Amino acid sequence: MKKAIFTGLLITISSLVFGGNNWTNPIIRKNPFEDLRKPIVMKLSPFHFFDRQLSITGELFGRDYKRSLCISLAMIYADNSKVYDVGTSITLERRFYPRGFKPDSLNRNRNTATGFYFGMGAQVGYSEYNDRTNYSNGYYNPITGNYSYYNDNVTITSAWITPTITLGYQFIVWDALYIDAYVGGGVKVNDTKKTSENIGIDFSRYYSDPDILSRYYKGVVPRVGLTLGMGF
Repeated sequence: MKKAIFTGLLITISSLVFGGNNWTNPIIRKNPFEDLRKPIVMKLSPFHFFDRQLSITGELFGRDYKRSLCISLAMIYADNSKVYDVGTSITLERRFYPRGFKPDSLNRNRNTATGFYFGMGAQVGYSEYNDRTNYSNGYYNPITGNYSYYNDNVTITSAWITPTITLGYQFIVWDALYIDAYVGGGVKVNDTKKTSENIGIDFSRYYSDPDILSRYYKGVVPRVGLTLGMGF
């Protein structure tokens, strides 16, 4: 009896260890050559939110997935006690995938598609910016013994065009999510104008030393980003 029980247990354990793939690996792997690519990909740039922008990109692939056209539309909006910042921009970019954007046949554990690309394009945009915390003028009140400051309410408008070049890498994870990371740069040609409702303003005191992230900056600019999207 004991011998029969021992033999039965041994057979059961052996079947689980050596023949029970449905227990040790119940997930059925998909065909590693399955083509997950879609001709149209819609993407969102999460990092643009930190710059008060909503940026949406559409990428349209050619039939061979070696070329694509990217169209990006960004809306700039902030209107509060500290800043007034509104505008819009559109970017057109032609991308070239030297080896194509293709399924990764070497990855046998999950389905994906990958591709390096080189892009050339240009961005055009317009914005209006007013730093409402820029209090630079004031007067002394002899009655209270205090200084009162006021804002000259200077707004700077910017209309720009920026030719760009880009190097990037795009891939698919979880069978559906497109991740697009890129670096590059461009030259921003910017036409700016300062205005104010107040008379006799010395405009040279305002917005005269922009940093590289300012809307009204002119010169060489970096191009670094990450977008997430879905194919259709």
